[in-house]
Amino acid sequence: MSIQSLNIALSGLKAAQSAINNTASNISNASTEGYTKKILPQTADFSADTPLGVRIDKIVRSVDLSLVKTMVEKGSTIQSLSVREKFLDRIQSFHGPSEAEQSIGATLNKLKEDFILIDAEPENPLLADNVVNQAVETASKFNEFADLILQLRNDTQNEIKQMVLDVNTNLERIADINKQIGGLSGSGRSIASLLDQRDIAMKAVSENLDISFFTAENDKVFVMTASGQVLADENAREVIFNPTTLLPTSFYPGGGSAGIFIDSTSGIEITGGALSGRIGELINLRDEILPQYQAQIDELAQKTAERFAGQGLALFTDATGSVPPSVAPPAAVGYVGFASQIQVNNAVMADHTLVRSGTNGATVPDGSSAIIRKVIDFTFGAFSSQQASGTVDVSAGTIFASTGLTQSARVIGNVDIAALTSLDTDPNITAGSQFSIDIGSGPQVITIGATDTATDLVNNINLALPGTARLNSLGQLVLEATADITVADVSLGAAGINALGHNFGTTTAVNPSFTVQAGINNPVTINIAPTDTAANLLASLNAVPDITATLNGSGGIEITPINGGDIQLTNTFGTPLSALGLSISGVAHTAFRQDNLGPNAGVSTQLVNFTKLVDYGQGIVSLQSEVHNNTVSKLESETIFFNSLEQRFLNESGVDLDQEVANLIQLQTAYGAAARAISVSEQLFNTLLDAVR
Repeated sequence: MSIQSLNIALSGLKAAQSAINNTASNISNASTEGYTKKILPQTADFSADTPLGVRIDKIVRSVDLSLVKTMVEKGSTIQSLSVREKFLDRIQSFHGPSEAEQSIGATLNKLKEDFILIDAEPENPLLADNVVNQAVETASKFNEFADLILQLRNDTQNEIKQMVLDVNTNLERIADINKQIGGLSGSGRSIASLLDQRDIAMKAVSENLDISFFTAENDKVFVMTASGQVLADENAREVIFNPTTLLPTSFYPGGGSAGIFIDSTSGIEITGGALSGRIGELINLRDEILPQYQAQIDELAQKTAERFAGQGLALFTDATGSVPPSVAPPAAVGYVGFASQIQVNNAVMADHTLVRSGTNGATVPDGSSAIIRKVIDFTFGAFSSQQASGTVDVSAGTIFASTGLTQSARVIGNVDIAALTSLDTDPNITAGSQFSIDIGSGPQVITIGATDTATDLVNNINLALPGTARLNSLGQLVLEATADITVADVSLGAAGINALGHNFGTTTAVNPSFTVQAGINNPVTINIAPTDTAANLLASLNAVPDITATLNGSGGIEITPINGGDIQLTNTFGTPLSALGLSISGVAHTAFRQDNLGPNAGVSTQLVNFTKLVDYGQGIVSLQSEVHNNTVSKLESETIFFNSLEQRFLNESGVDLDQEVANLIQLQTAYGAAARAISVSEQLFNTLLDAVR
């Protein structure tokens, strides 16, 4: 009985000692990264109903694997957002705070303000210098932003390369630990510390690359990509990334940007999969976000250069002096990377006076600010120019037939006859005096009766010749007709007709006409003859300097300034402008492209409803700031959630020092009790031996 109790006491002593060692290990590793609380399972050992002591099992971890999986996923998301925030922070630093006015939108607005200043003194050389200097600053801002984006794209590749090396190192570590675990699991020895080491390696992989995993027999873990490609079991597969230096025209796939593969560059490609983690976000930045930012600044640079050139001042060009043209969607644009090439035109740099006179070689009068005004109103405005469009279809027959226009004659008196109480109060007019008016259908005699007023005279004329006479706002007698007007004497006499403000004779009917003027050009009169067709009218209009005229889709006349700017139309004789339905409106600029941009013609700017240069520049900054702010906000919320998961993990799997110290006290008590039991058993055994002796 004494030997059995001694064995029981010894097993208790061993169990207490092992538990003390485990607790001491927990306490000493409480602050070790990745260490989880270890538990030493103990059970009572029996043979039938006979107690044999305490059985010690192998040390195990206190870990919720489902919680670990969730933390791995969220950790990958947080690292992804952290990488994006780091790169977008550099973009925001370039834009600067709004009050600093250093963004591309603010820089363009300063250029506009310098043009407004020189508009008041177009010959001032100092103001011309200011315009050119600000233009240089504007081009530099484009260049610097484009260069930053390209640098960031190449930086993503440098970081991916380093992270791939780190991934491969940890995959090898996971595979090695899997082998060790496989060997120990079969022998019944504890693998708890190896599991901790493997978790650390898996966490390191997941931060760089989104992974999934499952545990197989003998606690071996299979690590896979999010798309299901095995990366490690007892063997690690190598992740391959061989980058080359990127250009603005580089893109993925097929455009010079390197992909990510497993085993070899001819192996399984995982670039386009759901990579996530740091590497996934770096790929997203390289191939999606940063190319979009490049497309935005390229679009603004090209439209800036094009709109200046459209007003006769090619202020911005590439190194060859050319302005890349717009391209109609969905065709790929030819100005990818133009923001890094844009510069102030060499001709303008050599001669600052071109700011006033333009670069097209046109003759601009001294002191004229016509080019400058066009830049202010149209380059920086919502429209490229003005245009006159007609609503009346003149495509068939004569213009007269299409519009109802006619030749007309007009005779305007030079005396205010409305001021006379009656016409015969004038000494040169006697009651009963007569004169005749002939508008092509024979002379009609008009009699001035006693006490007739100016209004009575108008009524008498219109009674004989409807619609021929009226009084204008000055009280003068106006005669109008669609044919020659002949005024002849009957008995009124020359002095009498002069008293009415007219003369005897014939006024020949003339064609309707209007003037056209483009910009600073002199106005040109356009006459419309009775036999003129649309072709005749277009020929006359196209002969006007800086004017092009066509028929629009409805058969109406369309008049556009060739070199942009404004257009002026004025009726000269008759009302041909209203008869043609001509009205002036703004012509929209070539719109900012939204889609089919970038090096692979697959980028969308996500900038809509912008027409002005400054607004588009500010829109770029606003959208990019919004993306940055959303990233910061999402990172904060994901971090809060991850911290709650981590706290839960620590509560369940971390070392609680207070609890471990309390356990240590209990174990020391149990150790002492087991030691006393051994001492008592020794005394009993000695007593038994003494009795035998």
